Amino acid sequence: MVATKKTRREQQFDSARLIAEANGEAFVDPGILFGRASNDDLEIYTPEMLAFSSVRAAADLAAWDGSAPRIVIETIEDVTPTGIPVSVLSIVDHNKAFLYDSVMGEVTSLYRDITMAVHPILSLSADGGVSLSTPDNEAEGVVRVSYMQIHLAPLSAEQARALEENLASVLAKVKMAYSDWKPMLSLLDAAMQELSTTVAGRRKADRDEALAFLDWLRKDNFTFLGMREYTYTGEGADARVERSLGQGLGILSDPDVLVLRQGKHAVTTTPEILAFLQGPDFLIVTKANVKSVVHRRAYMDYVGVKRFGPDGKVIGELRIVGLFTATAYTSSVSQIPLLRAKVDKVISHFGFDPQSHSGRILENTLESYPRDDLFQIDTDLLAKFCEQINDLAERPRVRVLPRIDQFDRFVSLIVYVPREDYNSIVREKIGHYFKTVYEGHVSAYYPAFPEGGVARVHIIIGRSEGKTPRIAQAKLEEAVREITARWDDRFAALAGSSAPKLSVTQAFQEAFTAEEAVDDLRHIEACLGGAPISIAFHQVKGEEGPLLYLKIFHAGAHLPLSRRVPLLENLGFNVISERTFDIGINEGSDNQGLVVLHDMELEVQGGRPFDIATHGRMLEEAFVLSFTGTLDNDAFNRLVLTAGLTARQANVLRAYAAHLRQCGFVYSPRHIADTLYKHPGIAAGILSLFEQTFDPRLSDKLRQRKQADARQQLETALASVPSLDEDRILRRYLNSVEATLRTNYFQPVYAEGQHPMLAFKFDPHRLDGLPEPRPFREIFVYGVEVEGVHLRFGKVARGGLRWSDRAQDYRTEVLGLVKAQQVKNAVIVPVGAKGGFFPKQLPVGGSRDAWLAAGTQAYKTYITTMLSITDNIVSGKIVPPLDTVRLDEDDPYFVVAADKGTATFSDTANGLAQAAGFWLDDAFASGGSAGYDHKKMGITARGAWEAVKRHFREMNIDIQTTPFTVAGVGDMSGDVFGNGMLLSEKIKLVAAFDHRDIFIDPDPDMAVSFAERKRMFALPRSSWQDYDRKCVSKGAMIISRAEKSVTLTPEAAAVIGLDKTVATPFDIMNAILKAPVDLLWFGGIGTYIKAPDEADSEVGDRANDAIRVTGGEVRAKVIGEGANLGVTQKGRIAYALSGGRLNSDAIDNSAGVNSSDVEVNIKIALSPALADNRLSRDKRDKLLSDMTDEVAALVLRNNYLQTLAISLTERKGAVNREELGRLMTYLEGLGRLNRKVETLPDDATLGERYAAGKPLTRPEIGVLLSYAKLVLFDQLVASDLPDDPYCESALTNYFPARMRKAYAGDIANHRLHREIVATVLANHVINRGGPGFVAAIGDATGALPPQIVKAALITRDGLQLPAVWEKIDALDAKIPGETQNRLHAIVARVYAGVTRLLVETGMAAGDLSDALNRLRTAVKASRQAFASALPGNLRAAFQNEVADLVDAGAPAAVAEEVVALLALVLVPEVMQIAARTEAPLVRVIEAYFAVSDAFRIDRILSAGNRIVSSDHYESQALARSMDQIAAARRNIVVSALSQHGRDKNPVNAWLAAAKTRVERLGSELQALSEAGESSLAKVAVAASLLSDLADDRTK
Repeated sequence: MVATKKTRREQQFDSARLIAEANGEAFVDPGILFGRASNDDLEIYTPEMLAFSSVRAAADLAAWDGSAPRIVIETIEDVTPTGIPVSVLSIVDHNKAFLYDSVMGEVTSLYRDITMAVHPILSLSADGGVSLSTPDNEAEGVVRVSYMQIHLAPLSAEQARALEENLASVLAKVKMAYSDWKPMLSLLDAAMQELSTTVAGRRKADRDEALAFLDWLRKDNFTFLGMREYTYTGEGADARVERSLGQGLGILSDPDVLVLRQGKHAVTTTPEILAFLQGPDFLIVTKANVKSVVHRRAYMDYVGVKRFGPDGKVIGELRIVGLFTATAYTSSVSQIPLLRAKVDKVISHFGFDPQSHSGRILENTLESYPRDDLFQIDTDLLAKFCEQINDLAERPRVRVLPRIDQFDRFVSLIVYVPREDYNSIVREKIGHYFKTVYEGHVSAYYPAFPEGGVARVHIIIGRSEGKTPRIAQAKLEEAVREITARWDDRFAALAGSSAPKLSVTQAFQEAFTAEEAVDDLRHIEACLGGAPISIAFHQVKGEEGPLLYLKIFHAGAHLPLSRRVPLLENLGFNVISERTFDIGINEGSDNQGLVVLHDMELEVQGGRPFDIATHGRMLEEAFVLSFTGTLDNDAFNRLVLTAGLTARQANVLRAYAAHLRQCGFVYSPRHIADTLYKHPGIAAGILSLFEQTFDPRLSDKLRQRKQADARQQLETALASVPSLDEDRILRRYLNSVEATLRTNYFQPVYAEGQHPMLAFKFDPHRLDGLPEPRPFREIFVYGVEVEGVHLRFGKVARGGLRWSDRAQDYRTEVLGLVKAQQVKNAVIVPVGAKGGFFPKQLPVGGSRDAWLAAGTQAYKTYITTMLSITDNIVSGKIVPPLDTVRLDEDDPYFVVAADKGTATFSDTANGLAQAAGFWLDDAFASGGSAGYDHKKMGITARGAWEAVKRHFREMNIDIQTTPFTVAGVGDMSGDVFGNGMLLSEKIKLVAAFDHRDIFIDPDPDMAVSFAERKRMFALPRSSWQDYDRKCVSKGAMIISRAEKSVTLTPEAAAVIGLDKTVATPFDIMNAILKAPVDLLWFGGIGTYIKAPDEADSEVGDRANDAIRVTGGEVRAKVIGEGANLGVTQKGRIAYALSGGRLNSDAIDNSAGVNSSDVEVNIKIALSPALADNRLSRDKRDKLLSDMTDEVAALVLRNNYLQTLAISLTERKGAVNREELGRLMTYLEGLGRLNRKVETLPDDATLGERYAAGKPLTRPEIGVLLSYAKLVLFDQLVASDLPDDPYCESALTNYFPARMRKAYAGDIANHRLHREIVATVLANHVINRGGPGFVAAIGDATGALPPQIVKAALITRDGLQLPAVWEKIDALDAKIPGETQNRLHAIVARVYAGVTRLLVETGMAAGDLSDALNRLRTAVKASRQAFASALPGNLRAAFQNEVADLVDAGAPAAVAEEVVALLALVLVPEVMQIAARTEAPLVRVIEAYFAVSDAFRIDRILSAGNRIVSSDHYESQALARSMDQIAAARRNIVVSALSQHGRDKNPVNAWLAAAKTRVERLGSELQALSEAGESSLAKVAVAASLLSDLADDRTK
């Protein structure tokens, strides 16, 4: 016999059984426990899990006490059917009806995730045996047990506890219904018996039908769950129904269980029940208000049976609740008492032949009529409804049959619609409509599809309270017809024939009505018309209230979620879900298209309120503006919802945050936005203050009042901000707004423009926390395309505009550059300015042309936006920008220039200025096609070359005639590097690199390499790879920086000083920077040298961190900074302290800005001639071109003189400490210098430096030189000196000679004539006198800077110094550099001395020309007098000085002329004495020398000059003592001439008259002049003695 193969489940049970046995614990056989489990459930259980569950079952059975149900919810270790532990619900109870379905009803009403549910009926024997129950063969004494084990998804302890409580209540009710089943039948029998013997007078037929119905219920057609008797007393209004004294049965045994409701409250009776009891019917059949928890979850059926007394009167009610069984719904209505009577009456009403077509239709209608409703409906209404239903057989259409429950608890609506029009969406819409009009809720619905062309749905609308609205059937049907109408037909009818034809899915039709689609045509047509998107908020009714949705229409392809979700989140929404619909437009036609609708369900973040009417329009606008890239998409957009701002208003706060970030504010824009989000009222208040401040529609008076109110409100609100960080952020906003001077916010270009760009003009001195130095004015530009800043350090300022690649800190970059620009601009009319812009929409991965085009457009936008808030000049008058409130003075001077990335943009900028009608025309940006091209002129490199030549000249090397080695950064295609390497044919360029290649030529042939460099310079976009290999020396290499490793030739390694031959490109470039060459020439971008104590991160040029060296490592003798930022300022100082020679980029390459400024001023001068047609633009352009060489000469002269001034200051060595230290203190006192920012030492460090023999270096002196000029410029502009007629020559000579005569009037009326004069004068005075010139004379005399400059001009021209300077300059490279500088130093000493004495003696007072003529006369007379009157010792000293100079290489004639100037220092003193005594000048000079000789004054003064003090106040004391000596000398001479003027020798006469005093003091003065080393004390005593003598205080 072949054994039958076991099934998989049997094998599973066997394995489980073995595992359970091995476990050693009691268990219920798995075959018994899981024998009826589904295969699907068993599929996810292992035998081990079944075994452990079987053990649990045994434990449950063992723990049951045999009385109350046992309910336990616990996990079973290692029972994880889906990899997750389950909560196992187990129930043990006596077996009874309704147990399992009642339990499952409760469980599934709460939890649907069930992995196993088993319910074996078990027999428990007395000895503990467990088996499946077999009722037919049950042994005596066994207990039949219902055991349930249900495996649920994990429940929390709280969930488990609640479920256990609920199940206990359910099981209690099951027990009630089960236990009282027979008593309930007995009670029913008693009621039937009572009814059958009711008194006469009642309708027998109705009574019998009622008895038949109750009997029918008793015969298993009704599940009895509860009964209760009620008594009825009273009549009419006094009638009452109360619970009888007897016990209720089943679930109604609980006196608190009520099955009726009036309004929202459960009640014992209702007016309708009273009406029933008082009416003729024996029974009432309806629905209870309570769902059954026993058997099945449904509203219980309610049967009320009247109870009668002996007298035949109604004395009460037997209330029965339960559930009709299935037979009640499946049996024919003709077999169900009560219903059959209704049916017979309806059939009789119509009188149809049962065999006829109409009779059969009626019968079918009654049989299929919703059975629950059939029990409750009255016969008349049923007949009416049947008639209407029958009509549908012939013509399917919409029919609504409403019936209001007689207790007002619900409305029953039987709805028929054409079958093809019915679906679940239609049903939901119909239900939604019904619940709305009946003010209730959809309690239940029962769809059915009877034969014929209609579908039926029976909808129950539950109600809570109040009278049920009575809605006309016709109205209901009209509404349903609209709901079920064919979508396409309705759309076409509503939209009209001119509307596009839509092709939409069924899902779309279910989601949106035709009316909604018609309303959305405007969005669809907008997209078809080219709009990128069209959107609208709308609401959808949800179960718990309206749901917020946003419709996004878009032509063409679907929009990725990544495009939509961030936009919505940044507007303050969370995206819950979305549905997407394709809408075909005019499919099949020539103009077909596709519009996609994304309908997104949203919720407002933080539960904030949202009202479409209030917020919708602004949010829709914000979404579209962000989507299209018109405005940014970030967290600031949340302010539209929270603060009630428009998107453009919120953009103002975004822009201020961006500016704060650029100013170094520590908080990120996101954190700032979050802070505003937390304080929307303050955010709105800040914006309000901004608008009140700059609204051009407000009068000044009203503006001030509104500003004050807004500030007060803000201060009050800010006082309640708890977080210090948030308070700081919000107050910085307030500060930024209050520091704003202008904005274009109210201009149409921003308020209405498609590409809104914001511009703010700030007063930086009012901005908190701004990094130093602070500009005079700052413009900030912000938009999605570009953002940028423009920093100006004065009203008349200029500087380049840089294309920055530093998004986070371009202002820092610009500020660093403008510091150098400020120093650089000391030689020109405008002070320093610099702009930087960051293009934000450059193409990624595109072509270079596309990238450049985007950057150029950003540049245009940046400039146009800045011009939008800049004053113009029209016909000589200031014209402010329209719609702009100005909180500053007139400010029309706005000039720009090229910089990194914008070298070719000048014509573009000028075109923008011309298009805007800006007064500067093409002078707006220098260097364009009608200007001086820096590269063609080579002006920047030539200016730096002047500095390089001076460095070498002072080392006695003429680099124009002597070969010298050069290493550099750059390539021959570049302006500065290329031009620079062509400025001497003696250059031996041994190494260079740029961002692409490295060039090494160990021993170049000068002529050959010069020619090749010249060829490459002319070759467009050349690189070192283009260098002709035939032109290089042995061992030369051209290396791509892309190489990973390079093997160097021995010659290449040697020339750059590298001690290895295998190196990376980084190693090689690092070595080039340290190469032992004569000159290191910077002509490319980057910062390559820093100080040893300077971190790379401080440098701000990460690209070159790997190759950067320190100043002390550089072995080049000279550094030429043709390019900007090649060396940090700290690096320069370190290099200079190590013996290297350099200035700074600001000093070296200032010729570029100088030529640009001259160009601008020439164009301004010529603009009236252009306007008056005295000069055509073509002729003007030719004139500019013809003056190129002269402009270059004018510019290069400044480079020559600036570096000379630095050299003369440097050569003083330790002696310059007082001059420079005092200058720094002076500048700080004016608030113009920040030593830390400019890397200058504080007083303590300065003292340590000089004590260590390390005076200020050339880079430091250069900074002070420039600051001295800048400050003096401002002081002169503020004075009337530039208006002095004598200064006209300064204005005229500023311009090239070719235009001075023809355009003299235009030059004289130049708009910047005062600034030009002030610039020329400041440069002259500081270049010739030194950086501390004005401060020192001011300290000594108390004179103001304009007075000092006036005296300096008198000195210059009175002594005819320009001719002397010219002769000395002509000695360039002809005599040793030190000798030449010594000559210049002598002249500078004379220049300073005479100027000081002119001020001190008052000889510069009055009209400048008159004072100059007096000096000239005095000088002429003095020179004649010196021939005979010059003392021998002085003459000998001068002769020795001349001899020394001649020995040092100076031409004798020049030396004699220069030294002769020294004697002229006394001329102002002589002039004063002559004026006071009216003595002839020659006689005054004789007396002057006589007094000096008598008291050895010259020796004392010489001794004083040799004193070097390290303390400012000692220096001041020394200077004042020497001034006292000089003043005493003058007074003695005056006394002698006044008292003894008739004597041949007035001084001798005066001495004789005061012999006693003179001898006593004279001996002391002699002792002081001869004894030991000089000291301050000796000079001070000498000054005191002479003063006493002069003032006659020695008697």
